[in-house]
Order: sequence, then C-alpha cells, then structure tokens
Amino acid sequence: MLCSKCGSSNDDAAKFCASCGNALSLSDKPAAMRPAQTDEPASDQEYYKAVLGPGNRDYYLDHFSRFDDEGKLSPTWNWSAFLVTFYWLLYRKMWVNAAIYFFLPCILWILFWVVGAVAGSLVGIVVSLGYFGYVAAILIVLPMYANGLYYKHCRNMIGTVRASTQGTQRQLGELAGKGGTSRAAYISILVVNCVAVVGILAAVAIPAYQDYTSRARMTRAVTVGRAATAYVDSYYDQYRSIPRNLDAADFMSSLPPSVTAVAVDSQTGTIIITMKGARAIEGKSLKFVSATVGGDHLSWTCMSEEIQDRYLPQDCRRSR
Repeated sequence: MLCSKCGSSNDDAAKFCASCGNALSLSDKPAAMRPAQTDEPASDQEYYKAVLGPGNRDYYLDHFSRFDDEGKLSPTWNWSAFLVTFYWLLYRKMWVNAAIYFFLPCILWILFWVVGAVAGSLVGIVVSLGYFGYVAAILIVLPMYANGLYYKHCRNMIGTVRASTQGTQRQLGELAGKGGTSRAAYISILVVNCVAVVGILAAVAIPAYQDYTSRARMTRAVTVGRAATAYVDSYYDQYRSIPRNLDAADFMSSLPPSVTAVAVDSQTGTIIITMKGARAIEGKSLKFVSATVGGDHLSWTCMSEEIQDRYLPQDCRRSR
C-alpha cells in the first residue's frame, strides 16, 4: 500500500510508513484489505514498540517489561552507555541528557574551583573527591541506570503524546516519528574523526613547514654571508687589514627579509649576520669567522652558537 504522506510503498499489513513514520490510514489500503473502522486502545507494548523503533527493540522491551512488573527502576547494565555514553544518548534522541553530559565537566570544573577557593588549604582534597565522584558516576552509575533513564524518557514521551494527540493510530504514528534512533551520533563521530585527523595532520605539517621556512631563511643568510666574505677578502688583499664596517659594500640596501643586519668585527674579522623570522632563528646570529692562511689571504668558517644544527646548512653545522 502507498503512504498518503510521502507516497512510499509499504507492506499491506504495516501500520506505519517505513520511510517517514506516518501512520497508514485505512484509505491507504486496497479496498479488499480494509477492516472495519476501529480505533482500539493500544497496549503498553505497542506504545513501546512505536517509540523504540526497530533498532535493538527486543533488548529494551525486555527491560521495560521488567521495570513495569517491578514498579521501579532496578539496576541493569548497558555497554553502549558505558563505552560511548555521549553517542548513545544522541543515538537514542535524549538531547537534553546529551547536552548535560557534554557540559557537565565544565560546570563541575567551575564548581570545584569555587569550592576549592573557599576551602583554602583543603582544595586538593575537595577537587580529588569531586573528580573521583564524577568518574564513578559516569563509569558506573550511569551505565547501571542507563536503561532506566531511557525507560523514563520513553514513558514521558508516550505520556506527552497521549495527552496531546487523539486517536491511537495517530499517537503510535507520532511516537514512531519522534522516537526511534537518530543519525546525529554517526554525524558526531564523523565530525570528531575529521577534526582529529585535521589536528594530527596540522601537528605534523605545521612544524615541518616552519622548519622548512627556517632552513630556507638560513640559506639566504648564508648567501649574504658569502657575499660579505668576498668583500672582506678583497679589502684584505688590498689593505692587509679588516675593514671597520661594510658600508662601502652597501649590504643594508639589499638584505633579504630573513636578515636584520650584517656587520663585521674589525678586531677579530668575524662577520655577524642577525636573523629574523620564526622563533627558532629570531634575533639569533650566524657567524663567518676568519683566519689568516699563509699571511696573505683569509679562510672562513661558517658557524652559529645559538641556532640549532637542523636549521643550518651542512657546512655551518657543529657536527659536520
């Protein structure tokens, strides 16, 4: 038979549309299949079946029948509520409970902080007791009474629908639409996994990119240093002394963005390049240290006492 609401085809004996949950009226059935117009009261089991939906229905029906027979919520155990509490609450459409579970740690943290501030020297004991109480409630009490919590949720929904909607079939149809399970849990898991993957990739990629840019800046600084050593070599060959500065070479007008300044120590002949950029090299120095060879020319050693070897070119590393 066809659903009058969404047009989906359903089994002739079905009471509710498998696609939208709409109660199938007698007019949806073929004439030969239509029984007499009746609207008999439904049993608790029928209401439970409607609000539970097809997902794991028999499991919850057994527990609900037990609660009805005993007239109280006895402790049971729900592994889904123990292993994936938040997602189980979303899956079973217990939105308010899911929100409380999600925000409860933040609320308790603020509460413990306030109580700890008042308690003074007892803050450690207060926080420890609060923490262990919260863990016990989440890992032991909640799974033990999760089925009872879901039972109360379903009973409240059934009572609300029966009070606001006339007609048994309409009530069952409304419960089928409002109850059952939700895809929100799957969407939440997907979102959390995507965020986790992005976080892992960022944790790997960002430091790697920063290392790459720092090494690239050091490479450009070494190029500047080689040019400075060439100028000092030329000056030394002509005057047999180290220049007081590098003004004549006009380095400051053409420095790359990674270099703040280039200077020469006229006493030691050391060329000092001050870096800027990432934290690993910001404000630190790369040096070209000179030594006289044979009394007529200079040799140079590239080094840095402040910058880690992994950012330096191979010929500037201490462990080369």
